[in-house]
Amino acid sequence: MRGVSRRGFVRSLCAAAPVFSFDRLIAGQPLGVQFVNVAREAGRRAKTVFGSENRNKFLLETTGCGCAFFDYDNDGWLDILLVNGTRFEDNWPPDLAPVSRLVKNNRDGTFTDVTVAAGIARTGWGQGVCAGDLDNDGFEELFVTYWGDCSLWHNNGKGGFTDIATRCGVTTNPGNGQARWNTGCAFLDYDRDGNLDLFVANYIDFDPKTTPLPESGPCLYKGLLVACGPPGL
Repeated sequence: MRGVSRRGFVRSLCAAAPVFSFDRLIAGQPLGVQFVNVAREAGRRAKTVFGSENRNKFLLETTGCGCAFFDYDNDGWLDILLVNGTRFEDNWPPDLAPVSRLVKNNRDGTFTDVTVAAGIARTGWGQGVCAGDLDNDGFEELFVTYWGDCSLWHNNGKGGFTDIATRCGVTTNPGNGQARWNTGCAFLDYDRDGNLDLFVANYIDFDPKTTPLPESGPCLYKGLLVACGPPGL
């Protein structure tokens, strides 16, 4: 894959992918494509944490988090950043707190966890992630969104990252004591000046201190108690 851009790789996939009619899809006809979960064989056993396992009190706990495939060390093989979350009710010991995971492609179908060595072990309510080469040095940076301050991880080209979100003014902290619920993000050169710009999507205002619990609403969906949120969810 060396020398092939990510855009070129995606185009090649699209060109090779079969096209199925809507009729075939809804009829349940065999499509000739099968996916097999090989996460364990690839060495991926880390647990994704996002809210309580047994009961969700808040809408935030029902969302989950994203991931990014990108070649962080420019060896021609895609690595993976798996965003992680946390829980409201747990006080995690430092060595057990859930963190987003960076795993390096071993080029043999397996991956090695390099999170700590790369310096990106952060605990929080992670949401989305996007990758892009902000300084045009050939190495891609990562922007990770959170309910709370976001992280902009600068790739130093030597296997490590540094969070420069505060220095660059992109934590998205509104400065009023309220944590902003950042969700998706995208790098794009909207003004075509040759430098990537950043778009960050946001969701509703959320404060667990003032948000009603399901039973106090009551917040119902088809007669069942659910996390309180905008009507229709």
